[in-house]
Amino acid sequence: MIVLKNLRGIKSLVYGASFFGGGGGGWISEGLELGRLAFELTGEVRILDPHEVSDDYILVTVSAVGAPAAEERYLKPVHLIRSVELLIENGVGVEGLIPSEVGAYNGVNGLIQSAMLGIPVVDMPCNGRAHPTGLMGSMGLHRIDGYISKQAVAGGDPSKGKYIELYVSAKLESATSIVRRAAVEAGGLVAVARNPIDAGYAKEHGAPGALRKAYEVGRMMSKHISKGDTKGACYAAFKEASGEVIGECTVSDVSLETREGFDVGSVSLDCGGAKYMIRFVNEYITLDKGSRRIATFPDLISLMNLKTGLPVTSAELPNLKNETVLLGFVPRDKLILGSGVKYPEAYTALEKILNIKIVEFIHDVLIG
Repeated sequence: MIVLKNLRGIKSLVYGASFFGGGGGGWISEGLELGRLAFELTGEVRILDPHEVSDDYILVTVSAVGAPAAEERYLKPVHLIRSVELLIENGVGVEGLIPSEVGAYNGVNGLIQSAMLGIPVVDMPCNGRAHPTGLMGSMGLHRIDGYISKQAVAGGDPSKGKYIELYVSAKLESATSIVRRAAVEAGGLVAVARNPIDAGYAKEHGAPGALRKAYEVGRMMSKHISKGDTKGACYAAFKEASGEVIGECTVSDVSLETREGFDVGSVSLDCGGAKYMIRFVNEYITLDKGSRRIATFPDLISLMNLKTGLPVTSAELPNLKNETVLLGFVPRDKLILGSGVKYPEAYTALEKILNIKIVEFIHDVLIG
């Protein structure tokens, strides 16, 4: 069991989870606030280890879906709680909560619902890094014949007439598409509770232990940041995560637009005369040096802010032009990956959005 007995522990978890966000996974400030609220409600935060739940335990995935840079996004803790309540009201049994991914916000998503509803969080996120699509966070459930996805949504600003509550029961791809559309209608971001499955399936197809790994990376980051060594925190994150540092680079050009519920664009970097480009759909998807591909999702491509010691999300990039960042990546074989990112069809939408090839670079990790 992970037991966080003070706000320092919360900060370590959020910092480490933000590193595994790989450009996405939500805002650090909002993750810290979510963790703080959960801590204040309970006095300590507990996350069950995978072995502490039986295989027939019914788990539900909790997530925030949408575009973090959307100007009208409006998502509050009450919406996270409400999404779980909606599932329960529609007859879904919920014995445990698991995050959809590891990221600054989504990695601690579940803590406030646990505090208010008394349902434990389990360290079996759907994926050990952040990812842009609901299909990637569904642990391969779309390949189970006859599987019906049950998803509940809440979010949006009621003062602007954008508040949405939604329950959908449908084929996984259809349900995911409806939820993505709901996020757009709600102003860009919604809370989602979805896909009840048994713990045995999550142990096999999810990313058990990924939150503990994030906490370990975050502790190293926090140790350096508390001493004012923000640069050391950046390098320590890559070392603890078994990553590879490319170098300190200047952000030279950024393109970002919110499209179909995603933050889509690219960032160009000047690394000691060498030119690199990252393309992103919320998360950083590809890293190229000139015309040569260096890393491809699910590799964890990361930019670290040398002034703060913290990761840079894609939504922050427009504010960092001409700033110096640390560029690097963690190879996919060093990550705890869920099954959802191991199917070729999970990349069809990304290849279309970015108009680039992805699948041909990652055959070693794909299933079927």
